[in-house]
Amino acid sequence: MGLRGQRSITVSSGQAVRFLVTLIGNSAVALPAHWVRGIVMPAEAARNGLVAGANGAYERTDLAGRLKIVSHALTADTRLILYANDDKSRSFAVDKVQGLIDVERALIHPLPPQFRGGERDRLLGFFVAPSYVALIANPFWILELPSRKQALDVFALQVSEHRPGTFDSRLRLPAAALGEPVAS
Repeated sequence: MGLRGQRSITVSSGQAVRFLVTLIGNSAVALPAHWVRGIVMPAEAARNGLVAGANGAYERTDLAGRLKIVSHALTADTRLILYANDDKSRSFAVDKVQGLIDVERALIHPLPPQFRGGERDRLLGFFVAPSYVALIANPFWILELPSRKQALDVFALQVSEHRPGTFDSRLRLPAAALGEPVAS
């Protein structure tokens, strides 16, 4: 099953980055979707902090705290994101999942020069959508991997072969992630 809310910010160059846009507190936080392994309900977390799913166990981390964003209390919209590459995995809570979005690489902006501290490690930049400005979380920082220059290029998708408005997301998410009833 795909994720509701997929859309594209105009792609003309044929190169885009697919993001999972989430809300943490009042901030839109975009995660390169290539490493999203799943989205589950908070009740699926074990008491020891591990979340089992998507062919592995994911250690819980407080992404909101690490990003220095105040998260809202647990609500019906709260989800756990399972995030991993071949070497490391983590799970973290978000207040709400907005959806998938493909953003043309040229529309992704670096952080302004006044950001000179640790936020340069935590954030790769931002993009502007019609109803929000999304901060792009550095996936290498999230998973505590060595930093990479041009990190977003690792996640760039060639979308020129697709008709405008169509998607072939490799990210398939369970219905629980979307807040829809699951048939037993």
